[in-house]
Amino acid sequence: MIRALLLLLATTVDEGGPVVVAPPSGAAGGAGWIGAAVAETLPRALQRAGVPAVPDADRERAQEALGVPAATATRATGIRVAESLGASRLVVGSWDLRGGDLLLSLRLLDARRGTLSAPLEARGPLASLGRLVHSLAWDVALAGPRAPAGAREELLRQADAVPFDALRALGEGLAAHGTAARVAGLRRAVALHPAYDDAVLALGRLLVDAGRFEEAREVLGRLGADSPFARDARFLDGVALLGLGRSREADVLYAALGTERATAGALGNRGVARLRAGPAGGASALLRQAVEAAPASVDLPFNLGWALLVEGEPDAAAFWLRGAVRRDPGDAEGRLLLSWALLASGRAEEAEEQWRAAAALTPSLGPLRRPDLSRRLERVMPGELGLLLDPARAADAEASRAHAARGEALLASSDREGAVSELARAALLDPYASGPHLLLGRTHRLRGENEKALAELRTALWCRDDPVLRREIAGLLRAMGRGDEARRVEAQ
Repeated sequence: MIRALLLLLATTVDEGGPVVVAPPSGAAGGAGWIGAAVAETLPRALQRAGVPAVPDADRERAQEALGVPAATATRATGIRVAESLGASRLVVGSWDLRGGDLLLSLRLLDARRGTLSAPLEARGPLASLGRLVHSLAWDVALAGPRAPAGAREELLRQADAVPFDALRALGEGLAAHGTAARVAGLRRAVALHPAYDDAVLALGRLLVDAGRFEEAREVLGRLGADSPFARDARFLDGVALLGLGRSREADVLYAALGTERATAGALGNRGVARLRAGPAGGASALLRQAVEAAPASVDLPFNLGWALLVEGEPDAAAFWLRGAVRRDPGDAEGRLLLSWALLASGRAEEAEEQWRAAAALTPSLGPLRRPDLSRRLERVMPGELGLLLDPARAADAEASRAHAARGEALLASSDREGAVSELARAALLDPYASGPHLLLGRTHRLRGENEKALAELRTALWCRDDPVLRREIAGLLRAMGRGDEARRVEAQ
């Protein structure tokens, strides 16, 4: 009966995106560590079962960015957090401790539809907490769109290998107040079980967040290359290297991760490492690839705009930074960089307006009226899976693709007026997708509207650098009698 229910669930859940685990609710008091232990351990157990799951530290970061206090989190705010992480499912639930027995009850919440599954429950002695969590992880994996990896018995064996005292120390450390107490608790967990990968990663992440980069690297070095979380540890090690100013080593590390799997996080942080190497490091090319891999990312467009400004392309920088400011009007650093890009583009009045807004939001930015490209304003991605996303932009991008497809079909049937209408709508909905701008530029050129064509083709190039497109723009400039500009475009 239970397996039939899980198979039914598997046919109804959304296949896209990772799983986010909300800390289960429970009674207040001395056993409050249980919720923290489940929130940290369940995502790792899901990953062991082959299910993409957002680490709890990334969930906390997203919740903080959304301004949702942990004490007031609700199902609705949980859905907001899940959407901001690109998750399709949210695991919610509760725990109940009666005497020495623990009951864990979890449900799967479809983040898109808002529907809840039937409860998945596990009961046993408190000392079997690790086994209960991993047993439920297997059930959640069964309810997913793909079969779990490995075997249930092996997953439970890995849970049994962790002493209860170490798991309890992990939960107590994570539930503690203040960095010092949390670090002490996690160090105790690692001391009790040196091969405790979950605790090693949690401690390493905590030390990185606290700026204790050398300590973090020493801790993360405990994970062997055969650990299922070896990549997670290497990614965090790269963050620590960037924090220590060792950009060249970080570049090498993220290049290796990108060769294995070119994720937006790995590409983005390699772009940061290259940006710190100087204007000739090729940072914008990597950051463009990162944005293509995660078009709805919150921080990657900011980094790309900053890189383009450092590389001497202020118009392209302003294009991307306007998007960052449009998404978050309260982003003072985004407004500051936009003012610098506008100033470098000869738009002093607009630059002044953006600088004043930045200074009003964050008075300490007031003295930075004149551009200072030596500053370290780029944003390092703290995690690979938990990139913060803008759900509205993702929805607009989906609608944009539909309009672009209709525009391309109209262009193929020689309906240029209809094509312009559809493609302009696509470009408005998703201004950072190269395709609609490219098609719109070519359509304008067919209509003899060369200035409009040039503007759209340049915008397409800002979205995605392409040597073929550069040659196309140069050819158009030559046809317009602007040979000097054509040569500059080709030389970039």
